[in-house]
Amino acid sequence: MSQGNPDIRQQVEANRGALKKLQLLIPGLRGYRSKEDIRVSDELLRNQAADRLDRVKKNLEEIRRQLASSNDLTNITTIGSLVSQVQGVSGEVRHAAQGYAGWVAPITINEDKLNKLYDYDYAFINSVFQLEEATSPANLKYDSASPNSIQASLGELGRTLGDLKQKWSMRMETIEGIALK
Repeated sequence: MSQGNPDIRQQVEANRGALKKLQLLIPGLRGYRSKEDIRVSDELLRNQAADRLDRVKKNLEEIRRQLASSNDLTNITTIGSLVSQVQGVSGEVRHAAQGYAGWVAPITINEDKLNKLYDYDYAFINSVFQLEEATSPANLKYDSASPNSIQASLGELGRTLGDLKQKWSMRMETIEGIALK
């Protein structure tokens, strides 16, 4: 996949118990088990992304505390908006649909679509890693002697977060093939 991050699907397959391995041998259950394993992998991946977004929020809240203690009201609104947006995206990611499709669903979610969903979420988490890195204490610093110095960084974070939110909003539409082109 990328950057030395493991493909969780392989770990889920390796950790199958005896019952799950038996299900793979039964024709009616084989497809169900394979799809369910991909769903589990995707959920684990999304939870990791949400955890990282929670760290981004924590980093931004630390900067907000510094702004408040310096009475910097110019930047506190901007950082508050970023915190709120990150919290919203984190919740959406953590509680997103897993690609279930009932017997008579209008859109079928087959194994290929589930794998695409996983790949999409995997690429998304790499964007989350970049956002986390950008908000780390080593990269996002506030200097109370020069309050305007953080504005460019906050503007860039706003654009990066906007791109991240756009990627997330296109997730299911892209996977289901119903996105407008």
